[in-house]
Amino acid sequence: MNRRTLMHGLAATALPFPAFAGAAVPQPIDSHLVVATPGHWQGRDCLAVELTDEEQKLRLNTQGGGNRPSFAIVARDFTDGTIEVEIGAELTGKGAPDDRGFVGLSFHILPDYSGHETVYLRMTNGRLNVPPPPAPRIDRAVQYVADPGFHFSDSREQFPGRYEKGADIAVGRWFRYRLEIAGPRLRALVDGQEVLAVDDMHFARRTGPVGLFVGDGSRGFFRELRISS
Repeated sequence: MNRRTLMHGLAATALPFPAFAGAAVPQPIDSHLVVATPGHWQGRDCLAVELTDEEQKLRLNTQGGGNRPSFAIVARDFTDGTIEVEIGAELTGKGAPDDRGFVGLSFHILPDYSGHETVYLRMTNGRLNVPPPPAPRIDRAVQYVADPGFHFSDSREQFPGRYEKGADIAVGRWFRYRLEIAGPRLRALVDGQEVLAVDDMHFARRTGPVGLFVGDGSRGFFRELRISS
């Protein structure tokens, strides 16, 4: 069975998340290192998520913050299936000069938040920015990470180009973002186009919460969340 057939079959049964049925704005049930606020951005009602002031200050003074568990929890007990959301990002101006509009989806999160898998977008690295970013940034717009043990720097050093790819995205705009997860396999799609495929996820088949992820100096926007099994 090929990946597309396998993933299509996963979407048949919805998970019991009634809080999101018909709701445009996701309703967090918990948060860690972030502030989540209902708002309005680029013409649409949404949930705005960014680091707490304390966490942002900590990251400015330390190294290695990219895998830290900064997300708003929106569902429990997810293992395999699909997570889909409308997503956008902007820079807050509170971070470092190399912040990239980090925003994405986390899953397989441990109860104490000490581990997770995340696929995030670097919005300012997208090909749709004007002007487009220079190489090698233009080929680093979407990233898979696993914490602990597999930071973006680890994958970039050991497997260059395997866990990060370019994408038709840009800062300041809405996109439809979808993750399809089946055992060790993952597909990430933006506006229906595959932007990343991973066949060896680190915590495959682990059950845990789903989170809306943001990173350094970035404010993420989320709406129309759908989760299915």
